[in-house]
Amino acid sequence: MKVKKIEVGSLETNCYVIRSNGEATIVDPGGEAEKITGSLKNGREEDPEVKFVLATHFHWDHVDAVADLVDQLDVDFYLGKKDLELFEKSGELDVTPDRLLEEGEKIEVGRNSFEVWETPGHTPGSITLVEEDERKLFVGDLVFSAGFGRTDLPGGSKSELEKSLNRVVNLDGDWEVYPGHGPVFHLKEKLASSPFLSDLKEG
Repeated sequence: MKVKKIEVGSLETNCYVIRSNGEATIVDPGGEAEKITGSLKNGREEDPEVKFVLATHFHWDHVDAVADLVDQLDVDFYLGKKDLELFEKSGELDVTPDRLLEEGEKIEVGRNSFEVWETPGHTPGSITLVEEDERKLFVGDLVFSAGFGRTDLPGGSKSELEKSLNRVVNLDGDWEVYPGHGPVFHLKEKLASSPFLSDLKEG
């Protein structure tokens, strides 16, 4: 798997292009559709087949380029099922989700398989993509290298965020974490620097 991080939009949201065995997906396209599609070009390889566009949660800074990409690439849009209400209330997108993701579902990109975890707190339908073989987590705005997702926006919940963080920090081994903003980091490093997360670690 190859992962390319592209900072997009006024809030410098991390959009990720995940490539595997000739296929790709785009995670959290928060703006600048042309910049994102341009990143698919690689002079040494054929352009990958983009299978779908996915948002880890429904906030405008993670979905602003969805409609343009769906139109340009003729692909489906995936969203966590429990963020459907936020989507319907917003009226921000000219497309509707083609697939609503729930706990335990698997999505495939090339030779890689991602399990969907429902990790609410920042929004009711926030999801994390878990790639166990390569120990990679795409967490949206659940946790950052220097902080955690906000819970003071509509649908946010501090108690739910803590439960979601508890689930992530108790994974076995070390994991590479791809957040919605800021640098990519390793879970062990975050645990070592965060007394709050260390307290959530069991055993």
